Amino acid sequence: LLTSSVTVTIAHHGINEGNRKKLITWLGFTVLLGLTFLCVQAYEYYHAYTDLGLTLNAGIFGTTFFMLTGFHGAHVTLGTFMLAVMFFRALKGHFSKEDCFGFEAAVWYWHFVDVVWVGLFLFVYILELKRSKGFWKRPGLLGLFYGRLPGPMLPGPERGT
Repeated sequence: LLTSSVTVTIAHHGINEGNRKKLITWLGFTVLLGLTFLCVQAYEYYHAYTDLGLTLNAGIFGTTFFMLTGFHGAHVTLGTFMLAVMFFRALKGHFSKEDCFGFEAAVWYWHFVDVVWVGLFLFVYILELKRSKGFWKRPGLLGLFYGRLPGPMLPGPERGT
């Protein structure tokens, strides 16, 4: 997601330079990066739910994880849609240095979603993972492919459920 802020900024420079090819190319990359982020998040949810047993009922971490990342994912979806609309408008020849408010509004929104992701990644993936005894045992971008949930987080007899 962080890379997509760079690509959308390059696209914005394309508008300012009057370089439509640069605008379209880099805006297209940005939309693809947004879609890739959403696909990875969908895979992460599937893996966490089916393979790791992380559900909304798996304790405070499960509830918080799905609530925070899901709400952010909804905003990424909206931002990707807005940038896709801007991409198709750019293909039709819209936007100039003097007339690009719609594009700039979508870009500001995208940067906001990106900044929120930095905070979420820090608190949900990095700090929470380090806080646990086993760094690779929680679901998340880092632990998703390498570990599993520790027993106390899973529903079962040891939790009285």
